Amino acid sequence: MAGKGIEDADYEEIYNEIIREDMPVVTLDKGWHDLFLEGKSKEIDRLEKEVNNALKGQGRVKTEKEELNKLKQTLLKQIVDNMDAEENSKASKKIEKSRELIEEINDKLILIEDRALSIPNELQEANARLLMEGMEELLGKVVDNERDIENLNVLIEEARIELKKKILLREQKAEENQLISKYFNRTVGRSIVNKFERYLRGDE
Repeated sequence: MAGKGIEDADYEEIYNEIIREDMPVVTLDKGWHDLFLEGKSKEIDRLEKEVNNALKGQGRVKTEKEELNKLKQTLLKQIVDNMDAEENSKASKKIEKSRELIEEINDKLILIEDRALSIPNELQEANARLLMEGMEELLGKVVDNERDIENLNVLIEEARIELKKKILLREQKAEENQLISKYFNRTVGRSIVNKFERYLRGDE
């Protein structure tokens, strides 16, 4: 496992911290999916499947354990119900068969318990890998966006200064026009001024 733009030791330290903190499963979080409205990378898809498979495995183990315990209780009841008739050959065989089945169930339950103990770790690790990849992709965007925002702020400030200069220049020219027009309007009259301005523009 190696991070982009981050020392391997730092990357491992963050990964281990996520494992220790026992983060919520992100594939169950709507907020997580909202971060990928524009689509998910192949790696995110792959890691999400790992997390979801671990979740399904956890559900299967729980269901199987419940079903086996239910069957075990049924078999134990059958043994108790046939205890009084144990001397009866048929009842005796039924009890023996139930005991054999219970032993098989107990063996399966031991295996299931081992599996049940390992699944949370698998889920935690898969979830941590997914979180690390998500942070690498999305926080990578945040870092890039921050750089772009800084550059844009500089450009915006430069444009703002340039705009102020242009506004000032416009005001100066407007004042100059007003001063000139006012003089010639008073001296030769507005009609002549209009004709001369049309002449200068080439309107006539």
